[in-house]
Amino acid sequence: MKILHLRASNFYGGPERQLHYHARLARGTEFEIVLGSFSEKGSAPELLNIAEKEGLAVKLFEVKNAYDRRAPGMIRDYLTIEKIDLLCTHDYRSHILGYRGVKKTGARWVAFSRGWTKDTLKVRIFTLVEKIVIRFADHIVAVSNAQKDKLTALSIPTEEITVAHNAIDIESLKNVVTVDLKKRFNFPEEAVVIVAGGRFSREKGQVYLIKAAEQTLKKNDRLRFLLFGDGPDWTKVKNIIVQEHLEDKIICPGFEKNLLGCIKAADILVNPSLSEGLPNIVLESMALEVPVIATAVGGVPELIKDGFNGLLVPKADARSLSEAIIKLARDRELRRKYAGAASGTLAGTFSFERQLVILGEMYRQMAGDGPRGSGK
Repeated sequence: MKILHLRASNFYGGPERQLHYHARLARGTEFEIVLGSFSEKGSAPELLNIAEKEGLAVKLFEVKNAYDRRAPGMIRDYLTIEKIDLLCTHDYRSHILGYRGVKKTGARWVAFSRGWTKDTLKVRIFTLVEKIVIRFADHIVAVSNAQKDKLTALSIPTEEITVAHNAIDIESLKNVVTVDLKKRFNFPEEAVVIVAGGRFSREKGQVYLIKAAEQTLKKNDRLRFLLFGDGPDWTKVKNIIVQEHLEDKIICPGFEKNLLGCIKAADILVNPSLSEGLPNIVLESMALEVPVIATAVGGVPELIKDGFNGLLVPKADARSLSEAIIKLARDRELRRKYAGAASGTLAGTFSFERQLVILGEMYRQMAGDGPRGSGK
């Protein structure tokens, strides 16, 4: 069975890692997976470069820009010539192009739904278009039960949705090299280091983390905060830190290539998002046995059980977040307890082996079910 997974992204982050590891695990099975993406300005995305070096099948669609009108035709030709059974799309751009490209090809279309954001007017418009377009998919895969609920709220029948949680490869993380954060950022040895990572945007909630950090530091001066990432709100967050004269205790280093190494060195990982699908950074922190404090949004409560393997707080609630940070920062044994319980949580439901079983069942069903190349 030939399956094209298509994602329009130049970045190798959580979703790209999910595709990469899934294709790697499926190698040698009945599923012949091809990872596809788009080149712009003549360069291939990092996902395809990494996959190709490992001998995985890749397909690069060479387009002039994100709005190249030839793209749907390129997809249609590839699906037809290569006799692809399933087209799986993974973001609003690939959903739109896939919807237009799959028609009359002999392939069926599966849309993966990871969550929606409202960062900018442009993103909100694309999200609205995506919500309309994916209704025409032959099937939808949600990365959490919470995302499935959002899809059914759009009147998409539950039988047309499969839940396949984001997964984590615990073994691969055993080789992550720990970054000496205290030395790199000149923190005192007694400091408790708290890390957050992600795109700086309203949906990721960094502003509330800064407010919580300000409250927390008044009660515990040993804490140090590192907020990795970049994005449209980076300057806004940085200015708040400067205004409060906390530059030595709350640092925004920007994009970090070895984020996993930084997380591994942290005492606590905080995920303050206002909206999520099933965040990879929480999965990764749990696998690295770093205790997590997270907002109870999206699929996060499917990962974190409050008081058992981490702490959950309401979104946009700086006071509750501050109280959780203080509680965990002052109790080393509690941090160890949550870290140990978290790694055990991942072994079953959130393994790539389990994910392949679920997606494999869906692949077989879709390959043999109903008319093809219609996008409904």
